[in-house]
Amino acid sequence: MRQDIHMAAILERDGRLFLVRARPDAPWELPGGPLPLENDDIDAEMDAVLQRLGVMAPAIEEDFLQTHYFPVEGGQVVYNVYAATEWVGDPSVSPGHGAGWFGLEDIQAIHMDERARNAILQAFGLKEAEDDTARIMAALSGEAAAAPAGAPSLDLLPVPETGNRGERSRRAAGLDVLGALRASDALEAAARLERARPELAGDIIDFALGEVWASPALDPRTRSLEAISMLAATGRTGAPLRTHIEGALNYGVSPEQVVETLRMVAVYAGFPAALEAWPVMEATFAQRGIPRPGRPS
Repeated sequence: MRQDIHMAAILERDGRLFLVRARPDAPWELPGGPLPLENDDIDAEMDAVLQRLGVMAPAIEEDFLQTHYFPVEGGQVVYNVYAATEWVGDPSVSPGHGAGWFGLEDIQAIHMDERARNAILQAFGLKEAEDDTARIMAALSGEAAAAPAGAPSLDLLPVPETGNRGERSRRAAGLDVLGALRASDALEAAARLERARPELAGDIIDFALGEVWASPALDPRTRSLEAISMLAATGRTGAPLRTHIEGALNYGVSPEQVVETLRMVAVYAGFPAALEAWPVMEATFAQRGIPRPGRPS
């Protein structure tokens, strides 16, 4: 499954947002762009993009706001939105490119990708993020016969709402994380989880993913590396470790960072723990066509 990582920054001044476009007939968009293949640090690349615009945002790592997942042919776009704070400068673009400042009321009318527009409106609480509960119910309804008799079904579990306008429910946030970790359609992943572990599916999606994983206190890449280290240190080198190594790569963690995480496991949890986890990492890399760690490509 192809996955492209894209960065976008919200630059707000006096209630207006700075938008750019590549040519006069192109849709408006937030300043940003795709993560180059040779770069594995999304925050650093976002900072570089802003500097090229003449903007200094000293806290860009802490400015990460939300990840959205846009399906495209053959895969998905991971759309990482930053809300730049304490930024300074007078943003400008290269000759031939368009740039302008738009009020939030303008955002709903100008020519731009609908998914990017929705991401902006959600960031400002002007649009509720889509709650996928109804679609989950439809997706799971065809699997009901396969579920054990009397087992709880995900579509019957309560979907806790935060109660704050513009803030996602735990269910919707959990589905976002699940889709990113598995690099697959969240509904399909939820249906598989429901079939395999019907008693735990709701707790995993709503609490483990929707509340803990989705908390903004730590970014997803940090959480992925934490999960890898803890699973390896405790000897859980089966499917969970593979899933979180894959999830880390999906979130933009570099292979070298995964390697260094297992090296830290060797130092603090013992070399046997790292040695048991190492083949899982290598197999995951091989499946993605990533060269064996430590060897030239």
